[in-house]
Amino acid sequence: RGTIGGSIANADPAAEYPATVLALDATLVAQSVRGERRIAAADFFDGVLSTTLEPDEILTEIVVPKPPAGSGAAFVEISRRLGDFALAGVAAQITFDGNTVTDVRLAACGVGAGPVRLTNAEAAIRDGGLTEDALARAASAASAEVDPDGDVHATAAYRRKLAGVMTKRALVKAADHAGVSL
Repeated sequence: RGTIGGSIANADPAAEYPATVLALDATLVAQSVRGERRIAAADFFDGVLSTTLEPDEILTEIVVPKPPAGSGAAFVEISRRLGDFALAGVAAQITFDGNTVTDVRLAACGVGAGPVRLTNAEAAIRDGGLTEDALARAASAASAEVDPDGDVHATAAYRRKLAGVMTKRALVKAADHAGVSL
């Protein structure tokens, strides 16, 4: 049986947990005989199946900041079969003040050498709010900022398209979880 920490430390590009901790701005705590080291999720992943953990360190804790009031989060993915790793997936956290977006964080899996922060897609939502036009721009930006490989399960072009589709779905679902509808 795997663990959440084990999945994160394994850093499989298609795994859900690495993208989730990246989108949630988590801090990962590593322990060794030298002591404790705190690593921002943004600095933890170092490529395919690679992290910044030292050979003598073990991941011992995952610290996820409490989201502000008015926040919602979601994770959506598509896979060939239930339980398979994602062909593409997106984790989203969005915060509102009323109906105004005050923060948004997006990260994708299955579409790069590790989890991919979708900063251009985030900017589209920060700049345009959660309108149909901004959602379309965010989806387009997400597709443009990923660099997937193709394999026997899906072509690179298909995974790139999925990144955009999953971005839009994750944002709408996260907004719904925050109590905001389009």
